[in-house]
Amino acid sequence: MAEAEAVVPQVFTRRASRLVRVMSPYSAFIYNILTMGLIFPWTYVWAPTAFQGSNLVLGILFAFLFELPIALAYTWLATSLPRSGGDYVFQSRVFGGGFGFTVVFAFFVVWILQWVALSGWLMATLGLAPTFIGLGVATKIHAFTSWGTWCATSGGIITISILNALVSLVLLVSGFKNYVRFQYLMWYAILASFGLMLILFFTTSHGAFVSHINSFAASVDGTKNFFGAAKSAAAHAGVNFNPPFYLFGTLMVAPIAWTSLQWASYSVEQGGEIKNAHVFRNQLFIIVGSLAVTAGLLILLAVAMRHGIGQDGILTASSGYWLGNSNALIGGAILMPNLLAIALTTSPVLIAIIGFGYILNSFQIVCNCYIGCTRIMVAQGLDGLLPDWFSRVNARLKTPVNAHVAYFLASIPVIWAFNKVADWSTKWALGVTFANGAVMTLSALAAALLPYRARALYQASPGAKFRWGNIPLVTVLGGLGFALGAFMVGSFLFVKDLGLAYSNGKTPYIIVLLTAVFGLLVYFIMRTFRAQKGVKVEYAFAEIPPE
Repeated sequence: MAEAEAVVPQVFTRRASRLVRVMSPYSAFIYNILTMGLIFPWTYVWAPTAFQGSNLVLGILFAFLFELPIALAYTWLATSLPRSGGDYVFQSRVFGGGFGFTVVFAFFVVWILQWVALSGWLMATLGLAPTFIGLGVATKIHAFTSWGTWCATSGGIITISILNALVSLVLLVSGFKNYVRFQYLMWYAILASFGLMLILFFTTSHGAFVSHINSFAASVDGTKNFFGAAKSAAAHAGVNFNPPFYLFGTLMVAPIAWTSLQWASYSVEQGGEIKNAHVFRNQLFIIVGSLAVTAGLLILLAVAMRHGIGQDGILTASSGYWLGNSNALIGGAILMPNLLAIALTTSPVLIAIIGFGYILNSFQIVCNCYIGCTRIMVAQGLDGLLPDWFSRVNARLKTPVNAHVAYFLASIPVIWAFNKVADWSTKWALGVTFANGAVMTLSALAAALLPYRARALYQASPGAKFRWGNIPLVTVLGGLGFALGAFMVGSFLFVKDLGLAYSNGKTPYIIVLLTAVFGLLVYFIMRTFRAQKGVKVEYAFAEIPPE
């Protein structure tokens, strides 16, 4: 009997996370909208010249419709497993730990480091540079203009990016409740900024826009007839200003808009810190509600820009970003929607309002990178798949300080490479949308299989009562979401001018593959290490994680 007991492996015991529920459903709803990023300009400066003849409004609508079943599937997952670690918890409990850890660690924790670097780029080029340039023009203070142009340089972007990440670290390790409070300031400031942009675009005629942008560029760079020269250079670069409607191109706008809308479910990563996260209608409001609002606002901005600057203005601005048309830059800055709106006013107050909103939303992006990935790291540490050090939550601050510090340190070389290594930001980093989208697509599949692979979890959830005939409704929605997500992820793999295919080389594909191999290697190392200690980590994946 003693010998029999000696060979029985230790039963896995998962500690509680010690995270506390300090975020209300309304705060989580706001969080998802800010994470989707009303400031993200990709749809407006990438799609018009990459897919000439595409319709931005229809493309964003397609992205919403493609994301909708994924968002609905996440509603079932979030109510079934309202725990921090979101996608990792979902996939490890449905597919198993090896699959769930590898996918989420490689394609979220590792790849979202690119978003930390990108958030600094957003802060510098979309937030600070246009704001200071605009204030310089409005106030005639040359120092503002000089600061703005410095912000758009690689040295300025690196400095701003590291400071952006450092300030976020300080805020988040002080306690998640402090972030939640600060988020309300960001939310209302961003709404004010976005609303003001809409007003400026809707109250401007095309002729007035040309006059304003020419005057603005002359004040910054001394350029004469800026818009005429920029448009001519765009035409020389291959822009057709009267293209026929392009249906396939319009469909390809959807994956670009999805770079924003795919984050409608990101609040699940801190599911253990959202009050009443197990309530189905709360998750429906948080995930699906935020998706609908953000898609509607992005469509409204597309309509407003078409009214205020015209299709030729949109194409000219896009040529500066996608085709490298240097004649379509002002002060070295790309004609993003906020810079275009800033050019339409001479009021320093209005410029500051627009700029402040963009600065804050850029800051929120780095915050959500930390929040989501540190919670995943905590969940993986509690399951024994990362060293215990990463899973420790400070008893007083109720926040995973160690994971935050580790993620900040890991982001510094990525920030440097993003801005200094040739082709990193324009080609190699394009794998981020493919990688992140793959996680969400696979979570939709996990939702489809939830009633069969994790029956007890599903039957205990409030969504179990919804069926389509004899089939669980989550299986229908998850299957549809998986198919539509696979379409968009596949587009980034194979369609020219999208994601990995844009590079015309093998490097991005190799990098994505290597991150997956790295994640799998970490899993096997940690599983072997725990087994040598007499702990079978596999037992964790059959259990509901405690809070």
